[in-house]
Amino acid sequence: MEPSSQTIILITGANQGVGFETAKNLVLHSSKYHVILASRDSSKGADAVSTLKNLPNIKGTVEAIQLDVTDDVSVDAAASKVSSTHGRLDVLVNNAGILSKNPVARENLREVLAVNCVGVMSVTEAFLPLLRKSPAPRLVFVSSSIGSITHASNPESPYYRATGEQYRMSKAALNMLMNQYHVKLAKDGFKVFGADPGLVVTNLMDKENQRARGGVEEMWEESVLRLL
Repeated sequence: MEPSSQTIILITGANQGVGFETAKNLVLHSSKYHVILASRDSSKGADAVSTLKNLPNIKGTVEAIQLDVTDDVSVDAAASKVSSTHGRLDVLVNNAGILSKNPVARENLREVLAVNCVGVMSVTEAFLPLLRKSPAPRLVFVSSSIGSITHASNPESPYYRATGEQYRMSKAALNMLMNQYHVKLAKDGFKVFGADPGLVVTNLMDKENQRARGGVEEMWEESVLRLL
């Protein structure tokens, strides 16, 4: 199936972890999906695409693209490439993100916000013109319940005393950004979703520590299929 007749999906931060597993599930699920695997490191993106293409039961198609969410030149170049190659984008999955850094200092907070919130807005704005050319545009924001102000304010919530202040602030900001896009774009036929994968075992943190805290190996990617 040619990409022109497929659902074209771009996933940021997709060379590993949640993004990679989501891409993997999509191309294994159906030939109707063409996944653009976006990553900051082009060589890692190429390796990830090679891994997917060598899967024995692959049905969909996949390509790599270089995209650093904190670099406006990189973001604009990626949007230009997708425009020239495909002419539209059907689904944007804003997945790229980083965790809190120690110590809790202003420089580290700026870095986390730059990736988890400002970068998401930059990518979304760059790809909006291409999404508007889709008959059924979708925006997916990978967020976290740990960024919920409701949970953070409730002493009964398991997230009340959760650590990772920078990450929590960035996800709270992301949730508001997502809601603003929902309000702004609903009249144009967009569907905007927030997705919380929960605690999963990825390379963002020590894997044994994540398993000890109840992290799961199986990803949330199947739920993404229900959003498309």
